[in-house]
Amino acid sequence: MLDEWHQHFAGCEPVAHRLRASFSDRWVRFHSLPESKRYPKNVAEYAMVLDRHNRVLGELAQTGRPVILLTTAYSDTSQPVQRQPEWQALDPTALPWRTVPMHEVDGGDFVDPTYWHVSASVWEWQPGVFDAVVRLVADDVAANVMIVAADCRWLLHPYDGGMDVIAESSAVRDNLKLLYPQWLSPRPDGM
Repeated sequence: MLDEWHQHFAGCEPVAHRLRASFSDRWVRFHSLPESKRYPKNVAEYAMVLDRHNRVLGELAQTGRPVILLTTAYSDTSQPVQRQPEWQALDPTALPWRTVPMHEVDGGDFVDPTYWHVSASVWEWQPGVFDAVVRLVADDVAANVMIVAADCRWLLHPYDGGMDVIAESSAVRDNLKLLYPQWLSPRPDGM
């Protein structure tokens, strides 16, 4: 599982905001709600958030094929820590995969020792399988969550407000942009 991470994401730890900067030639951001609205407030808006994530994931993953869910816990020790109860219930088969010393990796943003403990689990992709995950992220309960192809060709990072995709190539990224232009940011930097 994730043996090909370093081939497709060379020189980059599983830190979502660093991935989009490191692989900007393959990166695209889609907003979850119209007019870049960040948080859903009603049933219709939650349905739109889930629909957009499922549609983009449906372009990347094949139904019935394995994908990897990466979730992150945080601490001041390098030893993996207990994950949030929400994650334990939602993703009980996750195993520790990698610990990232953010105070060493993220260029001064962390003064004190801070570790991100990334766990991984295998899921079978089908529309709706990650709805509960996307809702936790949309409600700002979870961060640094990623859904990755089993062979690491692509990655989708849901965040509170949308999703970042690192496609397998700039051509695939451009095709996604053509499919969902109304979900793109109007800003020149794509944020």
